Amino acid sequence: MAIIYGYISSSASDDKALDNFNQAILQQLPPYGTYICRDMFAMLPYGNRALCKYSHIIHFAAEYDEMYVMLDDWLEEFENLLSQLCWSHVNVIETYSGCRFEWQADKFDLKSIKATTKWIRQNYASYHLINELMNKA
Repeated sequence: MAIIYGYISSSASDDKALDNFNQAILQQLPPYGTYICRDMFAMLPYGNRALCKYSHIIHFAAEYDEMYVMLDDWLEEFENLLSQLCWSHVNVIETYSGCRFEWQADKFDLKSIKATTKWIRQNYASYHLINELMNKA
């Protein structure tokens, strides 16, 4: 059994339009039945700068029975979601194998809030030892 958790972050800390944009995308997710579903995501209420001063953060977690490595299907669903959200940096950890994935947006422009569609994905063998395994565009 694996627990997958992480965060989706933007470099904008105080932008209501960004918050609304990403919240609307998350609300469109199915409530259950797929690897990526609505209830696994959470955001601080807009304006709560005490815990999130410099970024806009969406955090998430899920537990999957009989998943021992990060599945390509999970990554595909997750990257489909990323292609709809506005973000600059993403981090995901899968606990059973210890794999860590990181996405870095090609560019982030707060002036025109729109989905991030170009990024680089890096895969690390362990979240303890962060030796990079490969790059994917």
